[in-house]
Amino acid sequence: MTEEDPGVVVAWTRGDTTVRWSGPAGTVEKQYELPPRIVLAWREYDQTLVLVVEAINSAPFTPSDNAVVYRADGSERFRLHPPNDLVYEPSDMHGFYDAFPQDGRPLVIMVTRNAGDFHGRIDLETGEIVDTNTWR
Repeated sequence: MTEEDPGVVVAWTRGDTTVRWSGPAGTVEKQYELPPRIVLAWREYDQTLVLVVEAINSAPFTPSDNAVVYRADGSERFRLHPPNDLVYEPSDMHGFYDAFPQDGRPLVIMVTRNAGDFHGRIDLETGEIVDTNTWR
């Protein structure tokens, strides 16, 4: 049910603060204060989606929800939150660091202050990160 050719063309280069994509729904442009870490597009269950992993704010007690899944038209589907049960203290979670296409769906990487790194998949029904495991 997934495919890596989503019908959306992403125009973004690592280091840019502007992310653009175009496809059947039109052209979308998103501006960020800091350059995003990664941008991926994929198609799953008849939906074209774009994942933007924003820059990490690693200061203590800052939000760790720095990844967003957009619909092809640019509307936000959901903002991702790392699972609370990966670390003892929520403030130890820095947030999302990277994402890789794997089997047609992004594998997202989460980093912590003291507990190592984790990876997981996005549940498109709930917006939660599932199938988590230690990364590396």
